[in-house]
Amino acid sequence: MNTLCLSTSLSSTEMAAWVQAIGSILAILGAFGVAAWQARKQFKNALALQRDERQNAKFQTAATLALLARNCLKAMEYLSSQISSREAVYEIGEGRTHFDIGQIGRLDDAVADIPLHDLTAELLQQTLVLGATLRQYREKVEQVLRVHRDMDSSDFEDFFASLASLRNSLSKTCDDISADVDRLKSGSDRTT
Repeated sequence: MNTLCLSTSLSSTEMAAWVQAIGSILAILGAFGVAAWQARKQFKNALALQRDERQNAKFQTAATLALLARNCLKAMEYLSSQISSREAVYEIGEGRTHFDIGQIGRLDDAVADIPLHDLTAELLQQTLVLGATLRQYREKVEQVLRVHRDMDSSDFEDFFASLASLRNSLSKTCDDISADVDRLKSGSDRTT
């Protein structure tokens, strides 16, 4: 009978076999535990990376929207400066002066191509307002160019007041978008 820490009727060879078997089982369980821990850690790291990439994509989309909104405002201001008088409306309406109202349509198409699912709720609302403002501007100008001959001075005053109102609305929308992008930027510590 062997006595080490406990008394058994096993021979030293049998005892060594049992110790080896128990050690092998513990090694397998340990390896399984390490593998499970590494897999869990790798999964958490992959989720964090995916979250960071998604957050970065949202920020980049928001920054693109802010730039696009500013360009829309510049285009609207430029086109409004070209159609700022009754005489200019007549010249454009009669085809004697070039006027690229299609530029507003192209910008509206670009706004429509913004992936809305990548935007925050605030930016989503501002994107919809931006698109609506561009469409209203384009429709108003196209309508006036079609009927300019039948318009009186009060119609022209209403038209110019509408253009000014749309420009002011777009300017406020641009400011709101920029503020939302700045909040996103400061909240996520991203740099462009």
